[in-house]
Amino acid sequence: MKRLIFILVAIQWLVGCSKNFSDLKPYNSLPANEAIKTESDLANAVNGMYASMRNAGLFGRTIPFINDLMADNVLLSTNNSSRYLLQNSYTVNVNDSYSASFWQRGYFTILAANNIINAELPASANIDQYRGEAYAMRALVYWNLVMSFATHYSVNPSAPGVPITLEYDPTIRPARNTVQEVYDLVVNDLKKAAGLMTITKNSSYATKWFAKAMLAKVYLHMGDYPKAFTEAKDVIDNGGFTLAEAGALNSYWANPNPVSNKQETIFEITNDAVNNTGWDALASMYDQSGYGDGLVNPELYDLYSVTDARKELIKPGTRGGVSVFFVNKYQNYTNASDKDEIKIMRYAEVLLIAAEAAARNNQDDVAQGYLNQLVTTRDPSSAGYNSTGDELIKDIVLERRKELAFEGDRLGDLNRLKWPIVRTGAGYPPGTELIAADDLRRMLPIPQAEVDANARIEQNEAYK
Repeated sequence: MKRLIFILVAIQWLVGCSKNFSDLKPYNSLPANEAIKTESDLANAVNGMYASMRNAGLFGRTIPFINDLMADNVLLSTNNSSRYLLQNSYTVNVNDSYSASFWQRGYFTILAANNIINAELPASANIDQYRGEAYAMRALVYWNLVMSFATHYSVNPSAPGVPITLEYDPTIRPARNTVQEVYDLVVNDLKKAAGLMTITKNSSYATKWFAKAMLAKVYLHMGDYPKAFTEAKDVIDNGGFTLAEAGALNSYWANPNPVSNKQETIFEITNDAVNNTGWDALASMYDQSGYGDGLVNPELYDLYSVTDARKELIKPGTRGGVSVFFVNKYQNYTNASDKDEIKIMRYAEVLLIAAEAAARNNQDDVAQGYLNQLVTTRDPSSAGYNSTGDELIKDIVLERRKELAFEGDRLGDLNRLKWPIVRTGAGYPPGTELIAADDLRRMLPIPQAEVDANARIEQNEAYK
């Protein structure tokens, strides 16, 4: 019984408490001021928080996988392991186990972050850093929950979002806050995180620069382009991050270790030889030695020029006697000594955020500069883009698709842009080749167990 209390009670919560996953704490747990009494306790709690995010139901697999699968980057092989079939066919229902696990594990991590934030310990550089990391992770999880279980901000910020739970009170049954309220919390948490964090370790820990990069991304999704540009430019000018050159891009992705040289990765979820999700890993969905279910849409493969280093991150092959394309970003599934990290924020994305924000602020020359910095690094043979106006914005979105493929970004982009999902080519289930921009199935259902346990929770319209 010497392990940190919140980890123990959280495990008890998962296996034996109320089915209301958004409860702030289980009935048999302790308030944060009793569970976390020392700086050492707080450090252990932070490590536990990060470990919870590795779960396959959260960032370890489901979030990055379905956000490419339900968009237009990935399709399921007909020779599959029966995972994510409902997401692929847009027939998800209220009892879907992946949606339930996403919701459950999301609030599990929020519980861990709340315990850290609310711990009654005197301020110090280390304690402020830990609290900042907790604010950043709480923001990251809430943003992913509201992105997947609610109408997108760009469509209707007044729509039902997800319940906000911030303190210990096991008796309440929270209703869904609005999308706007959730975004306000995310922005405020990221601002607090950026102000508290002063320590840089390696890419497996949140930093001030991660908080600011996430702020830029959230502002982009909110359509607040001046603020998105300001935050992204700060990271670009002062964060000290660099891109991997074309000849080093494949080795960058092949590296299974956190980085401390600020090349590419701003923040990632760490998996090592002992602490990993095994067969449930994201890599298993893409690797031929694992399930190998997730295949690259050939239309995406054809978007890369032959001299683009990113084309090496897709490998032609065969499955069931059929020619297919495999994802090659996750190369350490069979590596016994270490495993692939899950990239949450990379410097390349910050450049793309700055480019799009500048373009939408009618600063085409600035936008071209940031965009071409990325494009010519990835493809030294490219002359870059000289488009302007709406065409430039389309080019930036295209480069977002090419650069961030298989990292869980595509569906969010299509939703914020209010674009239809066009799934071209063979392999997609009949009837899913075109998913309209206003199709309510583009958001996941609130898990039925949550609705049953909490009468104040309103189900999403497509699933009533």
